[in-house]
Amino acid sequence: MNRFFKTLLALAAFGASSTAFGEDWPRFLGPNGNGILENDDSLRLDWKSKQPQTTWTRQVGAGCAAFSIADGKALTLGNRKNQDTIWCFDASSGDLIWKHSYDEPLHAKYYTGGASVTPTIDGDRVYSVSKSGKLFCLDLDTGEVLWQKDYQRDFDGRKGDWGWAASPVIHGELLLIDPGAKAGALVALDKKTGKVQWKTGDRQPGYATPVFFQHEGNDAVALFHKKALVGYQLEAPRDTIFTFPWRTNYGVNASNSHYRDGKLFLSSGYGQGYAVIDITREPPEIVHRERQLQLKMQTSLLIGDRVIAHYGGDGKANDLISMNFDTGKINWRTDVPGDLGNVIAVGEHLIVFTDSGHVILGKDSGNKFQELGRKHALLGTSWAPPAYSNGYLFLRNNQGKAICLDASAN
Repeated sequence: MNRFFKTLLALAAFGASSTAFGEDWPRFLGPNGNGILENDDSLRLDWKSKQPQTTWTRQVGAGCAAFSIADGKALTLGNRKNQDTIWCFDASSGDLIWKHSYDEPLHAKYYTGGASVTPTIDGDRVYSVSKSGKLFCLDLDTGEVLWQKDYQRDFDGRKGDWGWAASPVIHGELLLIDPGAKAGALVALDKKTGKVQWKTGDRQPGYATPVFFQHEGNDAVALFHKKALVGYQLEAPRDTIFTFPWRTNYGVNASNSHYRDGKLFLSSGYGQGYAVIDITREPPEIVHRERQLQLKMQTSLLIGDRVIAHYGGDGKANDLISMNFDTGKINWRTDVPGDLGNVIAVGEHLIVFTDSGHVILGKDSGNKFQELGRKHALLGTSWAPPAYSNGYLFLRNNQGKAICLDASAN
Protein backbone atom coordinates (compact mmCIF):
# COMPACT_ATOMS: atom_id res chain seq x y z
CA MET A 1 0.00 0.00 0.00
CA ASN A 2 2.91 2.38 0.72
CA ARG A 3 3.99 2.57 -2.89
CA PHE A 4 0.45 3.55 -3.84
CA PHE A 5 0.21 6.70 -1.77
CA LYS A 6 3.38 8.67 -1.03
CA THR A 7 2.70 12.30 -1.81
CA LEU A 8 -0.10 14.58 -0.71
CA LEU A 9 -1.97 16.44 -3.44
CA ALA A 10 -0.64 19.99 -3.37
CA LEU A 11 -3.65 21.63 -4.92
CA ALA A 12 -7.20 20.28 -4.87
CA ALA A 13 -9.11 21.53 -7.91
CA PHE A 14 -12.55 23.09 -7.70
CA GLY A 15 -15.13 20.46 -6.76
CA ALA A 16 -12.59 17.82 -5.72
CA SER A 17 -12.03 16.40 -2.25
CA SER A 18 -9.62 18.46 -0.20
CA THR A 19 -8.11 15.34 1.35
CA ALA A 20 -7.15 13.45 -1.79
CA PHE A 21 -3.65 11.92 -2.02
CA GLY A 22 -1.11 12.40 -4.79
CA GLU A 23 -2.61 10.18 -7.44
CA ASP A 24 -5.96 9.26 -5.98
CA TRP A 25 -8.94 8.88 -8.31
CA PRO A 26 -11.65 9.57 -5.70
CA ARG A 27 -14.71 10.08 -7.88
CA PHE A 28 -16.24 9.60 -11.32
CA LEU A 29 -13.60 10.69 -13.88
CA GLY A 30 -10.90 11.37 -11.35
CA PRO A 31 -9.91 14.07 -8.88
CA ASN A 32 -11.24 16.97 -10.96
CA GLY A 33 -14.16 15.14 -12.62
CA ASN A 34 -12.71 15.71 -16.09
CA GLY A 35 -10.94 12.39 -16.74
CA ILE A 36 -7.48 13.98 -16.45
CA LEU A 37 -4.65 13.22 -14.04
CA GLU A 38 -1.85 15.76 -14.48
CA ASN A 39 1.15 13.60 -13.59
CA ASP A 40 2.20 10.59 -15.66
CA ASP A 41 5.50 9.75 -13.95
CA SER A 42 4.02 6.54 -12.56
CA LEU A 43 2.81 5.26 -15.97
CA ARG A 44 4.89 2.77 -17.96
CA LEU A 45 4.93 3.69 -21.66
CA ASP A 46 6.43 0.59 -23.33
CA TRP A 47 3.19 -1.36 -23.70
CA LYS A 48 4.21 -2.87 -27.03
CA SER A 49 7.14 -4.69 -25.46
CA LYS A 50 5.51 -5.26 -22.07
CA GLN A 51 1.73 -5.26 -21.74
CA PRO A 52 0.16 -4.39 -18.39
CA GLN A 53 -0.34 -7.55 -16.36
CA THR A 54 -3.36 -8.41 -14.23
CA THR A 55 -2.67 -7.87 -10.53
CA TRP A 56 -6.04 -9.06 -9.23
CA THR A 57 -9.57 -9.85 -10.36
CA ARG A 58 -12.89 -9.85 -8.54
CA GLN A 59 -16.56 -10.49 -9.27
CA VAL A 60 -18.52 -7.41 -8.21
CA GLY A 61 -21.96 -7.94 -9.79
CA ALA A 62 -23.65 -6.49 -12.85
CA GLY A 63 -23.46 -2.81 -13.69
CA CYS A 64 -21.38 -0.04 -15.19
CA ALA A 65 -20.24 1.81 -12.06
CA ALA A 66 -16.55 2.67 -12.38
CA PHE A 67 -13.92 2.52 -9.63
CA SER A 68 -13.01 5.27 -7.19
CA ILE A 69 -9.62 5.02 -5.45
CA ALA A 70 -8.41 6.85 -2.34
CA ASP A 71 -6.26 6.15 0.72
CA GLY A 72 -5.24 2.72 -0.57
CA LYS A 73 -8.86 1.63 -1.14
CA ALA A 74 -10.65 0.87 -4.42
CA LEU A 75 -14.45 1.05 -4.45
CA THR A 76 -17.16 0.13 -6.92
CA LEU A 77 -20.62 -1.42 -6.81
CA GLY A 78 -22.65 -4.02 -8.62
CA ASN A 79 -25.82 -6.08 -8.51
CA ARG A 80 -26.33 -9.81 -8.06
CA LYS A 81 -29.69 -11.51 -7.59
CA ASN A 82 -31.47 -8.17 -7.07
CA GLN A 83 -29.08 -7.04 -4.37
CA ASP A 84 -26.60 -4.17 -4.72
CA THR A 85 -23.22 -4.37 -3.01
CA ILE A 86 -20.81 -1.50 -2.45
CA TRP A 87 -17.36 -3.09 -2.47
CA CYS A 88 -14.23 -1.71 -0.80
CA PHE A 89 -11.02 -3.52 -1.76
CA ASP A 90 -7.40 -3.01 -0.85
CA ALA A 91 -6.19 -1.25 -4.00
CA SER A 92 -2.87 -3.08 -4.18
CA SER A 93 -3.94 -6.63 -3.35
CA GLY A 94 -7.67 -6.75 -4.13
CA ASP A 95 -8.38 -8.09 -0.64
CA LEU A 96 -11.86 -7.25 0.61
CA ILE A 97 -11.85 -4.58 3.33
CA TRP A 98 -15.63 -4.24 3.67
CA LYS A 99 -18.87 -4.46 1.73
CA HIS A 100 -22.36 -3.05 2.17
CA SER A 101 -25.34 -4.80 0.57
CA TYR A 102 -29.01 -3.87 0.23
CA ASP A 103 -32.04 -4.94 -1.79
CA GLU A 104 -32.17 -3.36 -5.25
CA PRO A 105 -33.79 -4.56 -8.51
CA LEU A 106 -31.39 -5.51 -11.31
CA HIS A 107 -33.49 -3.47 -13.75
CA ALA A 108 -32.02 -5.10 -16.86
CA LYS A 109 -33.80 -3.02 -19.50
CA TYR A 110 -32.18 -3.54 -22.95
CA TYR A 111 -28.81 -4.32 -21.32
CA THR A 112 -27.34 -6.27 -18.40
CA GLY A 113 -28.69 -3.84 -15.80
CA GLY A 114 -27.16 -3.34 -12.39
CA ALA A 115 -25.54 -0.40 -10.63
CA SER A 116 -24.79 2.75 -12.65
CA VAL A 117 -23.39 5.29 -10.18
CA THR A 118 -19.67 5.51 -9.40
CA PRO A 119 -19.04 6.10 -5.66
CA THR A 120 -17.71 9.50 -4.55
CA ILE A 121 -14.99 9.56 -1.87
CA ASP A 122 -14.46 12.69 0.20
CA GLY A 123 -12.07 12.51 3.13
CA ASP A 124 -13.17 9.66 5.39
CA ARG A 125 -16.60 9.29 3.76
CA VAL A 126 -18.11 7.56 0.75
CA TYR A 127 -21.30 8.60 -1.04
CA SER A 128 -23.17 6.16 -3.25
CA VAL A 129 -26.52 6.13 -5.07
CA SER A 130 -28.53 3.16 -6.35
CA LYS A 131 -30.59 3.11 -9.55
CA SER A 132 -33.77 3.46 -7.49
CA GLY A 133 -32.35 6.47 -5.63
CA LYS A 134 -31.03 5.04 -2.37
CA LEU A 135 -28.35 7.47 -1.20
CA PHE A 136 -25.79 6.26 1.36
CA CYS A 137 -23.08 8.07 3.27
CA LEU A 138 -20.62 5.49 4.64
CA ASP A 139 -17.43 5.52 6.65
CA LEU A 140 -14.53 4.89 4.25
CA ASP A 141 -12.59 2.74 6.71
CA THR A 142 -15.39 0.51 8.01
CA GLY A 143 -18.37 0.74 5.62
CA GLU A 144 -20.65 1.81 8.47
CA VAL A 145 -23.71 3.71 7.22
CA LEU A 146 -23.51 7.20 8.73
CA TRP A 147 -26.73 8.47 7.14
CA GLN A 148 -28.97 7.65 4.21
CA LYS A 149 -31.70 9.21 2.10
CA ASP A 150 -34.11 8.14 -0.60
CA TYR A 151 -34.48 10.27 -3.74
CA GLN A 152 -38.14 9.39 -4.18
CA ARG A 153 -39.32 9.34 -0.58
CA ASP A 154 -37.27 12.25 0.80
CA PHE A 155 -37.08 14.58 -2.21
CA ASP A 156 -40.06 13.57 -4.43
CA GLY A 157 -37.55 12.60 -7.09
CA ARG A 158 -38.69 11.42 -10.51
CA LYS A 159 -36.84 8.32 -11.68
CA GLY A 160 -35.96 7.98 -15.36
CA ASP A 161 -36.46 4.80 -17.36
CA TRP A 162 -32.97 3.56 -16.40
CA GLY A 163 -32.95 4.92 -12.87
CA TRP A 164 -30.43 7.35 -11.43
CA ALA A 165 -26.93 7.29 -12.90
CA ALA A 166 -25.31 10.60 -11.90
CA SER A 167 -22.66 10.43 -9.20
CA PRO A 168 -23.07 12.89 -6.32
CA VAL A 169 -20.43 15.62 -6.29
CA ILE A 170 -18.77 17.63 -3.51
CA HIS A 171 -18.80 21.43 -3.39
CA GLY A 172 -17.10 22.61 -0.22
CA GLU A 173 -19.23 21.37 2.69
CA LEU A 174 -22.09 20.41 0.38
CA LEU A 175 -23.06 17.22 -1.40
CA LEU A 176 -24.87 18.01 -4.66
CA ILE A 177 -27.41 15.49 -5.96
CA ASP A 178 -29.94 15.52 -8.80
CA PRO A 179 -33.18 13.81 -7.74
CA GLY A 180 -35.03 15.64 -10.50
CA ALA A 181 -37.99 16.79 -8.42
CA LYS A 182 -40.47 19.46 -9.43
CA ALA A 183 -39.32 21.38 -6.36
CA GLY A 184 -35.62 20.57 -6.58
CA ALA A 185 -33.90 19.23 -9.68
CA LEU A 186 -30.63 20.11 -7.96
CA VAL A 187 -30.39 19.63 -4.19
CA ALA A 188 -27.53 20.59 -1.86
CA LEU A 189 -27.12 18.54 1.32
CA ASP A 190 -24.82 19.04 4.27
CA LYS A 191 -22.27 16.36 3.42
CA LYS A 192 -21.78 15.44 7.09
CA THR A 193 -25.43 15.14 8.13
CA GLY A 194 -27.49 14.82 4.94
CA LYS A 195 -29.64 17.81 5.92
CA VAL A 196 -31.04 19.83 2.99
CA GLN A 197 -29.32 23.22 2.67
CA TRP A 198 -31.02 24.46 -0.49
CA LYS A 199 -32.61 23.25 -3.72
CA THR A 200 -33.38 24.71 -7.12
CA GLY A 201 -34.76 23.78 -10.54
CA ASP A 202 -37.71 21.67 -11.58
CA ARG A 203 -36.53 19.44 -14.44
CA GLN A 204 -36.48 15.64 -14.68
CA PRO A 205 -33.04 14.05 -14.33
CA GLY A 206 -30.81 12.85 -17.11
CA TYR A 207 -27.97 10.39 -16.58
CA ALA A 208 -24.82 12.57 -16.63
CA THR A 209 -22.87 13.70 -13.57
CA PRO A 210 -22.94 17.44 -12.72
CA VAL A 211 -20.07 19.47 -14.22
CA PHE A 212 -18.57 22.47 -12.42
CA PHE A 213 -17.53 25.66 -14.21
CA GLN A 214 -16.93 29.34 -13.52
CA HIS A 215 -19.51 31.91 -14.64
CA GLU A 216 -18.62 35.58 -14.30
CA GLY A 217 -16.23 34.73 -11.49
CA ASN A 218 -18.74 32.64 -9.56
CA ASP A 219 -19.10 28.89 -8.99
CA ALA A 220 -21.64 27.23 -11.26
CA VAL A 221 -22.72 23.76 -12.32
CA ALA A 222 -24.13 22.34 -15.55
CA LEU A 223 -26.75 19.59 -15.30
CA PHE A 224 -27.68 17.52 -18.35
CA HIS A 225 -31.37 16.95 -17.64
CA LYS A 226 -33.76 14.69 -19.51
CA LYS A 227 -34.70 17.37 -22.02
CA ALA A 228 -32.16 20.19 -21.62
CA LEU A 229 -28.69 21.22 -20.52
CA VAL A 230 -29.12 23.78 -17.73
CA GLY A 231 -26.58 25.93 -15.88
CA TYR A 232 -27.16 26.88 -12.24
CA GLN A 233 -25.42 29.39 -10.00
CA LEU A 234 -24.10 27.79 -6.82
CA GLU A 235 -24.12 31.02 -4.87
CA ALA A 236 -27.32 32.74 -3.72
CA PRO A 237 -29.76 33.46 -5.28
CA ARG A 238 -28.83 30.32 -7.30
CA ASP A 239 -30.59 31.48 -10.44
CA THR A 240 -30.61 29.57 -13.72
CA ILE A 241 -27.76 30.85 -15.90
CA PHE A 242 -28.95 29.30 -19.16
CA THR A 243 -31.27 26.63 -20.54
CA PHE A 244 -30.53 24.83 -23.81
CA PRO A 245 -33.24 22.36 -24.94
CA TRP A 246 -31.77 19.02 -26.08
CA ARG A 247 -34.07 16.04 -26.55
CA THR A 248 -33.23 12.46 -27.45
CA ASN A 249 -35.24 9.29 -27.80
CA TYR A 250 -35.98 7.89 -24.32
CA GLY A 251 -34.60 11.07 -22.69
CA VAL A 252 -31.06 9.66 -22.61
CA ASN A 253 -28.66 12.54 -21.99
CA ALA A 254 -25.82 10.67 -20.34
CA SER A 255 -22.45 12.08 -21.42
CA ASN A 256 -20.72 14.83 -19.43
CA SER A 257 -20.39 18.27 -20.98
CA HIS A 258 -17.25 20.47 -21.14
CA TYR A 259 -16.92 24.21 -20.55
CA ARG A 260 -14.43 26.56 -22.24
CA ASP A 261 -14.50 30.35 -22.58
CA GLY A 262 -18.25 30.85 -22.40
CA LYS A 263 -19.07 27.79 -24.47
CA LEU A 264 -20.15 24.24 -23.67
CA PHE A 265 -19.67 20.99 -25.57
CA LEU A 266 -22.50 18.47 -25.24
CA SER A 267 -23.31 15.22 -26.99
CA SER A 268 -25.85 12.38 -26.99
CA GLY A 269 -26.76 9.32 -29.01
CA TYR A 270 -29.95 8.52 -30.93
CA GLY A 271 -29.05 10.77 -33.86
CA GLN A 272 -28.43 13.94 -31.88
CA GLY A 273 -24.64 13.97 -32.15
CA TYR A 274 -22.65 16.78 -30.58
CA ALA A 275 -22.94 20.56 -30.42
CA VAL A 276 -20.83 23.38 -29.05
CA ILE A 277 -23.07 26.16 -27.74
CA ASP A 278 -22.35 29.76 -26.78
CA ILE A 279 -23.98 30.36 -23.39
CA THR A 280 -23.11 34.06 -23.39
CA ARG A 281 -25.98 34.46 -25.86
CA GLU A 282 -29.60 34.56 -24.75
CA PRO A 283 -30.84 32.07 -25.67
CA PRO A 284 -27.66 30.00 -26.18
CA GLU A 285 -26.64 29.59 -29.81
CA ILE A 286 -25.05 26.62 -31.59
CA VAL A 287 -21.51 27.42 -32.73
CA HIS A 288 -21.01 24.15 -34.62
CA ARG A 289 -22.59 20.72 -34.66
CA GLU A 290 -22.32 17.25 -36.23
CA ARG A 291 -25.04 14.64 -35.79
CA GLN A 292 -22.85 11.72 -36.86
CA LEU A 293 -20.46 12.11 -33.91
CA GLN A 294 -22.47 10.67 -31.04
CA LEU A 295 -21.64 10.03 -27.40
CA LYS A 296 -24.41 7.80 -26.12
CA MET A 297 -23.05 7.55 -22.57
CA GLN A 298 -19.28 7.45 -23.00
CA THR A 299 -16.95 10.12 -21.68
CA SER A 300 -14.86 12.61 -23.63
CA LEU A 301 -11.86 14.76 -22.74
CA LEU A 302 -11.23 18.47 -23.15
CA ILE A 303 -7.48 19.10 -23.28
CA GLY A 304 -6.67 22.69 -24.18
CA ASP A 305 -8.76 23.42 -27.26
CA ARG A 306 -9.16 19.74 -28.22
CA VAL A 307 -12.11 17.44 -27.55
CA ILE A 308 -11.00 13.81 -27.69
CA ALA A 309 -13.58 11.03 -27.68
CA HIS A 310 -14.42 7.58 -29.01
CA TYR A 311 -17.71 8.33 -30.75
CA GLY A 312 -20.30 5.67 -31.55
CA GLY A 313 -23.24 3.80 -30.09
CA ASP A 314 -26.41 1.98 -31.17
CA GLY A 315 -24.34 -0.29 -33.38
CA LYS A 316 -22.90 2.68 -35.27
CA ALA A 317 -19.22 2.29 -34.60
CA ASN A 318 -17.07 5.37 -35.04
CA ASP A 319 -13.50 6.42 -34.51
CA LEU A 320 -11.35 7.89 -31.79
CA ILE A 321 -11.30 11.54 -32.82
CA SER A 322 -9.52 14.72 -31.80
CA MET A 323 -11.57 17.81 -32.68
CA ASN A 324 -10.97 21.53 -32.24
CA PHE A 325 -13.43 22.77 -29.61
CA ASP A 326 -13.81 26.23 -31.14
CA THR A 327 -14.21 25.31 -34.82
CA GLY A 328 -15.16 21.63 -35.05
CA LYS A 329 -12.18 20.94 -37.31
CA ILE A 330 -10.94 17.33 -37.04
CA ASN A 331 -7.30 17.18 -35.98
CA TRP A 332 -7.06 13.42 -36.41
CA ARG A 333 -9.13 10.27 -36.31
CA THR A 334 -8.11 6.66 -35.84
CA ASP A 335 -9.93 3.35 -35.88
CA VAL A 336 -10.17 1.53 -32.54
CA PRO A 337 -12.04 -1.66 -31.57
CA GLY A 338 -15.59 -1.69 -30.32
CA ASP A 339 -18.77 0.29 -30.79
CA LEU A 340 -17.92 3.00 -28.25
CA GLY A 341 -15.35 3.69 -25.56
CA ASN A 342 -14.15 5.92 -22.75
CA VAL A 343 -10.99 8.00 -22.71
CA ILE A 344 -8.92 9.32 -19.80
CA ALA A 345 -5.63 11.21 -19.79
CA VAL A 346 -2.64 10.56 -17.55
CA GLY A 347 -0.25 13.43 -18.07
CA GLU A 348 0.38 13.70 -21.81
CA HIS A 349 -0.87 10.19 -22.52
CA LEU A 350 -4.31 8.87 -23.40
CA ILE A 351 -5.83 5.62 -22.16
CA VAL A 352 -8.80 4.36 -24.18
CA PHE A 353 -11.03 1.59 -22.80
CA THR A 354 -13.50 0.30 -25.38
CA ASP A 355 -16.76 -1.54 -24.85
CA SER A 356 -15.09 -4.57 -26.45
CA GLY A 357 -12.71 -4.75 -23.48
CA HIS A 358 -9.61 -3.39 -25.21
CA VAL A 359 -7.39 -0.93 -23.36
CA ILE A 360 -5.12 1.21 -25.55
CA LEU A 361 -2.29 3.55 -24.58
CA GLY A 362 -1.38 6.40 -26.90
CA LYS A 363 -0.53 10.04 -27.35
CA ASP A 364 -2.01 13.01 -29.18
CA SER A 365 0.87 13.92 -31.50
CA GLY A 366 -0.78 16.94 -33.07
CA ASN A 367 -2.05 15.59 -36.37
CA LYS A 368 -2.25 11.90 -35.45
CA PHE A 369 -2.83 9.42 -32.62
CA GLN A 370 0.41 7.68 -31.73
CA GLU A 371 -0.43 4.25 -30.33
CA LEU A 372 1.99 2.89 -27.74
CA GLY A 373 0.35 -0.49 -27.19
CA ARG A 374 -2.88 -2.26 -26.38
CA LYS A 375 -4.30 -5.20 -24.46
CA HIS A 376 -7.57 -7.10 -24.68
CA ALA A 377 -8.24 -6.98 -20.96
CA LEU A 378 -11.84 -8.16 -20.56
CA LEU A 379 -14.45 -10.23 -22.35
CA GLY A 380 -18.06 -9.08 -22.36
CA THR A 381 -19.33 -5.51 -22.68
CA SER A 382 -17.54 -2.70 -20.84
CA TRP A 383 -19.26 0.68 -20.43
CA ALA A 384 -17.58 1.97 -17.26
CA PRO A 385 -14.67 4.37 -17.82
CA PRO A 386 -11.26 3.29 -16.57
CA ALA A 387 -9.84 4.57 -13.31
CA TYR A 388 -6.11 5.13 -12.73
CA SER A 389 -3.99 5.51 -9.60
CA ASN A 390 -0.22 5.31 -9.15
CA GLY A 391 0.50 3.14 -12.16
CA TYR A 392 -2.52 0.87 -11.78
CA LEU A 393 -5.58 0.65 -14.01
CA PHE A 394 -8.94 -0.40 -12.57
CA LEU A 395 -11.41 -1.79 -15.11
CA ARG A 396 -14.70 -3.67 -15.07
CA ASN A 397 -17.28 -5.03 -17.48
CA ASN A 398 -21.07 -4.85 -17.33
CA GLN A 399 -21.31 -8.53 -16.42
CA GLY A 400 -19.42 -7.93 -13.16
CA LYS A 401 -15.79 -8.89 -13.65
CA ALA A 402 -13.38 -6.30 -12.25
CA ILE A 403 -9.61 -6.29 -12.79
CA CYS A 404 -6.58 -4.28 -11.71
CA LEU A 405 -3.75 -3.98 -14.23
CA ASP A 406 -0.17 -3.11 -13.32
CA ALA A 407 0.94 -0.37 -15.74
CA SER A 408 3.45 1.19 -13.38
CA ALA A 409 6.79 2.58 -14.47
CA ASN A 410 8.38 0.86 -11.47
